[in-house]
Amino acid sequence: MGVLIPEDFPFESLKDDAERQVVRVLRDGLRDGWFIIPNVGMSTHRDFQIDIVLLHREHGVLNLEVKGHRIEVRDGIWCSGRHPGKPLKKQPYQQAQSNAFELRDFLRSECNLPNLHVEYGVAFPNTTSFEGRLPPEVNRAQLLIASDLEDPQHAVDLLMTHRWGNQPLSQDALESIVDVLSPNATFSWDPLAQANSARSRLDDICQEQIKAMAGLDVNTRVAVTGAAGTGKSRLAANWALRAFHREERTLVTCYNEPLAAQLRRRLPEDDSLRIGAFLTLALSLEGMEPLVPPADAGDEWWNVHAVGHLLRYWHQVTEQFDTIIIDEAQDFSPAWIAALEMLLDPEGPRRVLLLADEQQMLYQRGFTTPLAADGWTRCELVVNCRNSFSIGNLIRRRLNGAPAPLNRPEAAGIRWIQADDLASAVAAVQEQLHQLVTVEGRDPSTILVETTDSTTRHALRAHSNLVPWEQAATTPGQVVCENVHRAKGLEVDTVLFVCTDSQVEDTLLYIGLSRAVVELTVIGPKALADRLGL
Repeated sequence: MGVLIPEDFPFESLKDDAERQVVRVLRDGLRDGWFIIPNVGMSTHRDFQIDIVLLHREHGVLNLEVKGHRIEVRDGIWCSGRHPGKPLKKQPYQQAQSNAFELRDFLRSECNLPNLHVEYGVAFPNTTSFEGRLPPEVNRAQLLIASDLEDPQHAVDLLMTHRWGNQPLSQDALESIVDVLSPNATFSWDPLAQANSARSRLDDICQEQIKAMAGLDVNTRVAVTGAAGTGKSRLAANWALRAFHREERTLVTCYNEPLAAQLRRRLPEDDSLRIGAFLTLALSLEGMEPLVPPADAGDEWWNVHAVGHLLRYWHQVTEQFDTIIIDEAQDFSPAWIAALEMLLDPEGPRRVLLLADEQQMLYQRGFTTPLAADGWTRCELVVNCRNSFSIGNLIRRRLNGAPAPLNRPEAAGIRWIQADDLASAVAAVQEQLHQLVTVEGRDPSTILVETTDSTTRHALRAHSNLVPWEQAATTPGQVVCENVHRAKGLEVDTVLFVCTDSQVEDTLLYIGLSRAVVELTVIGPKALADRLGL
């Protein structure tokens, strides 16, 4: 939703029905990065009223005049549709243009914005089509008729991009314009509040989506697929909670520890709920032959030695479950899934619930999504409810991510900082962290620095005071730096994605960029930025 200024704007103060209609349409149909100031009185060398002023950090300022009557154009003259051939007393386009120029000059002077541009247009909410040819100076995008107002965001986007005079507004400029045009409004641009609002709205969208899927757990074998950000882990937690309330012994597992910790935070602590990353959880099952991981255990130890130990002694496990939920199942081998199914109690419901995204398959272990023909209930989560507008659009357009609802919040967006080598990447990260944590006072736990290779990760941890996920989990107040493999399944407000390899695999880009909820900064070479359309 667009943001009205003031937030409690009295609609009854608008005497014109058409103006009230358009303001409501803009409020309900624009993204939350747009600020709407209705009924702006101006007193320069003449007194006049501007129907609506729209403001946006990236797109700038728009003056929108509203005309409730039906119109037609004859020989370049705007005429009344009710009285054919009768010219309107005030020519709409010329009025919008004149008001925009005066608003521009006024704001340039009052707000010290010498290069400010003000775009302009006219809304005709009661006009369904135009009769006659538009004058040559008028661009169709500047005229919003009834059909355009059915999708006001698209219409305003077209209007603001039909030429390239508009410029972004700084935080100070935005606040100054609001203070001048609506001096009685309480307004302050607060990135932290915007991030909190965006996350809250995205959570609501996600809850609506998974609510419709929760009842699938009446089936005994369910496989749900979904792209990054569609709510798979939330659905897994929802299923686990439902099983817990049914007093079922439930195992919830995934491959990596950070995601397992996130699942634990969403679920009650109870003996009937076993939650953990597969390899560590499996080693702790009742009856499993003990095996203590060495302090320096790496991928090879876990994937060769630990897996071999589990397969060798799996037959000794005595623990049984009624429901088994496997999140990020594409990380599992079919043998692991089959071994887990052996833990189902023959006397229980024997329920297996899988959630997977084959686009996030970083480990080639042979997983394929189960087929309905093999007795599985299949379903797909189709809406990206994690990422705010610009991040979701990037992932959708460039990396085949899931579509997102039109009403998702806009939030802070995307930046690219050029870094062609490791040294410049480290310097860029240091500068960004200083701005975010020291200057803006961001909570370090809401920031994640992601890399695609261990060399970059080690350098960033060494020179930028960053820590592994495990350290931040036990000692809060630190910024985490992890490879994409380790961060998969997580989501944070702000991601600094660091990659100096312009040829990095799409899979790593898809997983890494989609961790960001409201703000994404890509630090890398220009070739990578071009590849992403930044």
